[in-house]
Amino acid sequence: MRFSTIRLQDFRNIEFVELDLSAERVFLCGSNGQGKSNLLEALGLVTALRSFRTQELAALRRQGSAGYGAVYELEHEHGGRVELEVQASGGPRKVLVDGEKVGKMSDFIGRFPVVPLSSGDLMLLRGSPGERRRFMDLTLSALDGVYYEALRNYHKGIAERNRLLKQGGSEAELSAFEAELAPYAHRIQLDRAAGVRALQGVLERIYRSLAEGDEGPELSYQANTEGDGPDFYRELWERQRVRDRIIGATQKGPHRDDFKLGLCLGSAKEYGSDGQQRGLMVALRVAQAELFRERLSVVPVLLVDDVLGELDPKRRAGFWRACPESFQIIASGTVFPEDAERWKRYTVEGGKFTLG
Repeated sequence: MRFSTIRLQDFRNIEFVELDLSAERVFLCGSNGQGKSNLLEALGLVTALRSFRTQELAALRRQGSAGYGAVYELEHEHGGRVELEVQASGGPRKVLVDGEKVGKMSDFIGRFPVVPLSSGDLMLLRGSPGERRRFMDLTLSALDGVYYEALRNYHKGIAERNRLLKQGGSEAELSAFEAELAPYAHRIQLDRAAGVRALQGVLERIYRSLAEGDEGPELSYQANTEGDGPDFYRELWERQRVRDRIIGATQKGPHRDDFKLGLCLGSAKEYGSDGQQRGLMVALRVAQAELFRERLSVVPVLLVDDVLGELDPKRRAGFWRACPESFQIIASGTVFPEDAERWKRYTVEGGKFTLG
């Protein structure tokens, strides 16, 4: 898959822009705060309508505007030339593919895979378990619509169980919700375990190319609870009811899972150098892109937001070795890359983009 063009209106500090992105390598150059990351953020919406920079969707519209709009033209392995439109103004966002409205998110998520690399990825190491769950859930949801639906139904069910706990719901009401929730919890547990195994295998190969060392990247699934079959969760929640009623929330289940990232020398968060941590995050994102390509039969686009300059020369060279030529790369930075002649270049200032 490749982006051909983007038309963007009232997004962050960008009032309007229309850009040709049809080259294999596109570079956005400018000082900090000019709009480079904003454009990459808009491109990143096409996978799951989620920003890689914030969960506050209201922050995406330009100050003083009612909403934003984005129109993308893409070349796609399964559809040829495709036009994708995202409209966000007041009510729920509207998504159209070749003029037809997308009704279900499960029919859209993962269809247009892009992978962002940014300095914020370090939060996958240094942040809360929720950061790591969001990464893994987006990865698995993009690969499998059934997982996405199970995850969506599980979170809706947990929210309703919490409401019953706080409002003094009866034992019968809780039993009914727990019986409905249990199959979703079991499916999520199985898919997360399988997904981590698949991603770990790709990550090891990518990291060897990136670091040329034997630091041994490790990715493991740390389930909050682990059992055999839906009945395990149903019985677990039944045993937990007294404690959960006191707290007013469901304390056990996949919504409390975590994923451990590390190197063979120990936890990357605690023991890895800054360079090793950044290298591990870049390797994880490239591994995610490779997994998308293998499972979806679609070559994803890499959005590289001013991170290559943060890598040491060895790891920067390793990134290019690990990154297949078939990937379209749209990158940003404060200076043009050394091989600038290979890139289609835009200079960015004040939300405006100038070719060259």
